Amino acid sequence: MTCDQKRFERDVANHKMTVVRDDGVDRHIKFRAADGDSSYWFEILTWPGALCIRGDCGTYVFSRLTDMFQFFRTDRGNDPKKLYVNEGYWAEKLQAVSCDGYGKGAAERFSASQFKARVKDRVDSCLEGYETTAEQRADLWQEINDEIFDYVEDGHGGEAFRHMHDFESKDFPRLFEDCWEWNCNEYTFHFLWNLYAIAWAIRQYDAARVPTEQPA
Repeated sequence: MTCDQKRFERDVANHKMTVVRDDGVDRHIKFRAADGDSSYWFEILTWPGALCIRGDCGTYVFSRLTDMFQFFRTDRGNDPKKLYVNEGYWAEKLQAVSCDGYGKGAAERFSASQFKARVKDRVDSCLEGYETTAEQRADLWQEINDEIFDYVEDGHGGEAFRHMHDFESKDFPRLFEDCWEWNCNEYTFHFLWNLYAIAWAIRQYDAARVPTEQPA
């Protein structure tokens, strides 16, 4: 399961912003449902060179510029209705991730669907060089399902790659001998949710400051 803007905005539809501290780049801003419900609450804290977002969907710390609000604003597009999120670049600035309570915190994890898609692409590509019958192809895919795909689960990349490495087919040898470096990860739901939260929160903050920053 992944997160998109529509899902995020549904989760925070009734949130209100509370500014606890706003002193230059030292900020503490809370977001919670107006009725006090704690579902999907989060808060953002910034200090020179860092931004921390923590709440119902985990904790993530980023570092790049002295003012991290300015860093996240640089990817803002021209459509005021769209939340622009630069997953790859922002992930490079990630310094720390909460443990999710069991030491399993991560911004990205092995994806079973990504792995299976890579296997399919690999097999289709390799079979282009073989004279094969429909029966041979059907048998090969049955072997792959039984010996590889049956052991593939989200978050368990080591197990999936081990079964793929051990796979041998008499008719199609060495199908996966050079596939160890595949990247079959995808960003987690919580990580993407928090990226949308940062982009959205900065817009709320900027919108609230506009009336107070007009020249006298």
